[in-house]
This record gives sequence, structure tokens and C-alpha cells, in this order.
Amino acid sequence: MWFSKPKLKPKPPFFVWSAVDHSVGVAMFDGEHQHLTTLMARIHEAVQGGHDRHLALMLMEQLVQETRIHFAHEEEAMEKAHFPDLEAHVAEHRALIAQAQNLLRQFTIGATSATMFPSFLRDWLIPHMRDYDRKYSVTLRRQGIR
Repeated sequence: MWFSKPKLKPKPPFFVWSAVDHSVGVAMFDGEHQHLTTLMARIHEAVQGGHDRHLALMLMEQLVQETRIHFAHEEEAMEKAHFPDLEAHVAEHRALIAQAQNLLRQFTIGATSATMFPSFLRDWLIPHMRDYDRKYSVTLRRQGIR
């Protein structure tokens, strides 16, 4: 009797960008958000099953640095557009960077798993884009920034 091996179902992707679900309506920031989520997915891929700790660490450091740059872009645009909740938004950014740096430190010394990093960022970034960034996008679009 012939038995075939069961076919493995492909794992769902770590994150799938959707303009409907994730776009903030400002092309520059949508592009930066997509890039950051791509980096998160690459980290996730590198750490699955402990494949490449060194690559994961390099990507994590890159993601923190590029997130800082992205936040600076957002904050500059919000300031120019006189976004009324700038202070609160900046505080959100600072909190994320502090948490990400802490996770990175913990991973570097072996106190936490690398899988914590992309999951934390995904769970923070998606609601942040949906709930906070969409608020500034209204102000920016009124100022002609698309």
C-alpha cells in the first residue's frame, strides 16, 4: 500500500502590508512604514528556529536606527504642519525606542529570545500606525502633504 506524506501547510507570513488596513495616507510615511515592516519580517525569518543570531542582531540594530530616522521625519512634518498632538506623539515615539533598545540589550546579553523583538514591534507598530499616525495624516494632508 502506498502512503504519501502529508503536505505541510505553508506558514502564514509574519506581516502582510495592506493599504486599506495600514496606510496613513502620506506616501513618504507609508513607504517608510512598509520598509520597517519588511525589516521586522526579515528579523522574524532570521530568528525562526534560531537560524541566524548574528544576522538577527544586525537587523535589529538597523531597525532601531531606521525607526529613529522615520520618527524624526514624522516629527519634523508634524511640527511644520502644526499638528496639535505633537507632544503626545513624540512621547509615544520615545517610549517605543526605549522599549526596543531594552529588548535589543536583553537579546544581546542572552536574557531574552530574539523572537520577542519582531513580535513586540509588530504588536506596537500596527496599532500605532492605525490609531496615532492616521491622526497626524489628516493635519498633514490639509497642509498639502501627501
